[in-house]
Amino acid sequence: MIDIEEIAPNTHRIAIYAEFREADARAFVEFAQRQLEAGAGGNVLIDLVSLAGWSFSAMSEELVHVPMLLRWVYSLGRIALVSDEEWMRTAARLESALLPGVTYAVYDEDEMDAARAWVTGEIDHPHGGAVNELDLGADIAGFELVGRLDREEAERALDTVRARLVGTECSKLMVVIRKWHGFEADAALSSHVMNSKIDLLKHCDRYAVVGGPDWMRALAGTFGKLVKPEVRTFDLDEEDEALAWLRS
Repeated sequence: MIDIEEIAPNTHRIAIYAEFREADARAFVEFAQRQLEAGAGGNVLIDLVSLAGWSFSAMSEELVHVPMLLRWVYSLGRIALVSDEEWMRTAARLESALLPGVTYAVYDEDEMDAARAWVTGEIDHPHGGAVNELDLGADIAGFELVGRLDREEAERALDTVRARLVGTECSKLMVVIRKWHGFEADAALSSHVMNSKIDLLKHCDRYAVVGGPDWMRALAGTFGKLVKPEVRTFDLDEEDEALAWLRS
């Protein structure tokens, strides 16, 4: 089943529920065709959270209209795709990389509000706000991660951390990873990100990592043996213990 609604001027949400059938594919193609003929362009939020599967006839219907659908995609401004399936989010990012000039902002199911805010123009950056500062007092710089990191957000966050640690009496850092949705490749390849991380190590005495996937905490623990700051990792429900350690 498909549901198409206008959620802001020239901005639509396309939600696909249960099984995507031929009639749904036809409705989708007709919508794209109308928009293209009207020269509407616009923005689209594609909600696939409740998608259970699709029929062969639906796929065939879309394949027949691929040239037109590509023209429609290239006419769009912002495209946000939300899915609860990792493989589907990965496929969307790959498709975005393979279509020059087309960029999807891809979100997990718990990021629906962020996807909607970006596609409707309420916020300018698709993953802005993934890192937020915590008020832990003047002696501890605290931050929480609640989304996916791209280059812009990673650089902004590190600049904020640097402002708290460099040239101040604060030398303790806590990062709480409440929701981990990975990072964009351009964040890891940013020279600004790499240089900032290296520089921050000189200004930090204790560093607590709270939450996050097991591999990340294991990496932090191993890396901590090789750098100046004393690094400890904690489970997400051990935030109070992390603070006590930093303050001891």
